[in-house]
Amino acid sequence: MEYFRLGNLVSIIAGFLILAVLLQIAILGIKSIFYLSILVQFWTIWILSIPAFYFYYKSSIQKKYFMDYFAPLAIAITFIGIVLASYHIFLGVELIVLGYIFEPIAGISIYLTVKQFVLASNLFFWGAVVYTLGLPFYLYNISEVAILGDVVKLIGLLMLSQKIKEGKIL
Repeated sequence: MEYFRLGNLVSIIAGFLILAVLLQIAILGIKSIFYLSILVQFWTIWILSIPAFYFYYKSSIQKKYFMDYFAPLAIAITFIGIVLASYHIFLGVELIVLGYIFEPIAGISIYLTVKQFVLASNLFFWGAVVYTLGLPFYLYNISEVAILGDVVKLIGLLMLSQKIKEGKIL
């Protein structure tokens, strides 16, 4: 349970950082992706993905192969994307979006582990799906979809955190 709790905690921190980045890009425009402050936040979020993956990997999650295969793939692709974005190459942004497509797939392991908490698990999983699907809309100045998805995912994670505190998970 401790590893799952830590994975959840890191995911919550990353979720709030992602929300901050989404809001900044919504306000400042798509070109702000290349601002140093945004890139530093991208790198911080990416760094957080490593302990989040490790903690979930070490926990007793169901259908672990979703996490085992898709999380490292997402981490690797987003790494390449952030490197390219750091050099102001727009392909990097596209790779970051591609990498995030694998986040909800990896999250299936978490979803199945906590599915008995119907509201929390669905908010977490479907929020991640909506967030991911909303990322390409930033190219058309439509930021609300990804922001809403991230907020919903965060609410689900916070609800799961409460279930962990109550000793109801793992």
